[in-house]
Amino acid sequence: MKTSDHHTTKIGEHLIAAGAIDENKLNQALELQKEKQNQGKRLGQILLEKGWITDHQLTATLAKIYQLPIVKLENMEFDKSVLKALPYTLIKEIHVVPISLEGNLLKIAISDPLDLTSLQKLRNSSSYEIQLAIASLTEIKSAIDRTFSPFNSTQQELTKVNKKEPRDTLTFDKAEAFAGDAPVVRLVKSVIEEAIKERASDIHLEPRQDDVRVRFRIDSILYEKVVVPKHMQSEIISRIKIISGMDISETRKPQDGGMYAKGDNNKEYDIRVSTLPDIYGEKVVLRLLDKTSVIYPLDVIGMPPEEIAIIRSLIFSSYGIILLTGPTGSGKTTTLYSMLNMLNDSTRNIVTVEDPVEYEINGINQTRINVKAGYTFATAIRHILRQDPDIIMIGEIRDQETAEIAIQAALTGHLVLSTLHTNSAAGAITRLINMNIEPFLLSSAIIGIIAQRLMRKVCPHCKKEYTPTPETLASLNDPTIMTPGITLVKGEGCNKCHNLGYHGRTGIFEILTMNEEISNLTLKRASEREINAAALKTGMCTLRQSALKKALAKLTTADEVMRVSAMVKDYL
Repeated sequence: MKTSDHHTTKIGEHLIAAGAIDENKLNQALELQKEKQNQGKRLGQILLEKGWITDHQLTATLAKIYQLPIVKLENMEFDKSVLKALPYTLIKEIHVVPISLEGNLLKIAISDPLDLTSLQKLRNSSSYEIQLAIASLTEIKSAIDRTFSPFNSTQQELTKVNKKEPRDTLTFDKAEAFAGDAPVVRLVKSVIEEAIKERASDIHLEPRQDDVRVRFRIDSILYEKVVVPKHMQSEIISRIKIISGMDISETRKPQDGGMYAKGDNNKEYDIRVSTLPDIYGEKVVLRLLDKTSVIYPLDVIGMPPEEIAIIRSLIFSSYGIILLTGPTGSGKTTTLYSMLNMLNDSTRNIVTVEDPVEYEINGINQTRINVKAGYTFATAIRHILRQDPDIIMIGEIRDQETAEIAIQAALTGHLVLSTLHTNSAAGAITRLINMNIEPFLLSSAIIGIIAQRLMRKVCPHCKKEYTPTPETLASLNDPTIMTPGITLVKGEGCNKCHNLGYHGRTGIFEILTMNEEISNLTLKRASEREINAAALKTGMCTLRQSALKKALAKLTTADEVMRVSAMVKDYL
């Protein structure tokens, strides 16, 4: 009997004996193993993929068969000297973790002790005597990510640079100077790869007097990730400019460009790049957009059922303008796409004008403005109106001309969706009046305004319930929602959330619908406070109230509510 056959037989027997599977499932798995696409896969891997056993069951079985100790890696702290015993590239390739080093004996955690190819690579890459222990593949991958990320690859490149290893010299007339395996090429690549891995929305490269700081924006918050030596500054920025289609010889003016990158599972990312002259060089910001992201329904992005019902009544109107308001990065475009997706069918001609087109939607006509060519939002809308549209989405209302054309389109039988930078729903009306739009046009054209923000969700893996103190309840400032005796949650930090306590974001919303009272207040050029008070009387839920409800539902924390509330004007 071949070794692999013997291995398979023993695993099957042990899993049946342990009650993990029955003979029927074992036979099915063995048949699957014979199929062409599964050749080379181990029985345990197939059983895991089918969901018939767990990582823990497979690990326990292998440990019993090969008489190896099981190690738990979840909360293990790793000594740096031990980690250096193996090359990071090998650790990542074959999925092993060095866990202890005593004299010449290096203890290694591995998930498959019969992977002879990996074991051979392990012995060839180390001068130590290897002792094996077993851990689940999930725990090993998590330990590698926790221990070596963020920025292991970046730190490796910086180590090479600081050792003054030979690197290509930048020449302004030859982009080929960056071809191949130059340290600056690997460094920029590793920064982008780590940003994608950590779900960052933006990368900031900030020149300082003695170095360059690299920060990631993750779930709305900036985190410092690495510091790059000052002598690398010009090479890094020039590398980014070259691959973004910018002029590397121009350092005195801001520039915009873009590039594409691929992440895990061949996900494609559209990266917008912006430079800004700074006293210590050029500051660079890269915004990462996942081109393969799905368009989420409104409930998935955090909108409660009662507000979805209001949105549906607005977007299925035959004409009028719906505005989404909030600062940059508050999720307005995501909500717009969700609304368009609800409207998208073969009976409607939907046209969007954007800067740029962030997500492509099948069945919708999308155009991108080009200011240099004179193709502005206002110009685009004029041409779109000749295209027999039912619905027009305008990426942003930036000036009086665009606002006037959008409102005229809404008053002539079109549904118009757009965004505006204001702090609240009521503030959109006063902002448009301040842009010299006639109040009678606004009262006739606007049918609804949605203000929104994004707030961080507590990490589901490390959240803990607690009873808030009276002081905390008082600081949340809404006794109708935050009553004594309630429980809230907070994240303690774990390897799943990079010890941040938060993972992912959810939306909070404030929806103002135009009614007779608000229409009359608009005609009178009433203040934002007066319009807001009228909307509250009709049952509008403010952004702060929406945030408090998310905390009460244990989706976020009291600290996050206070952080977001600090940025929200509230007239409660």
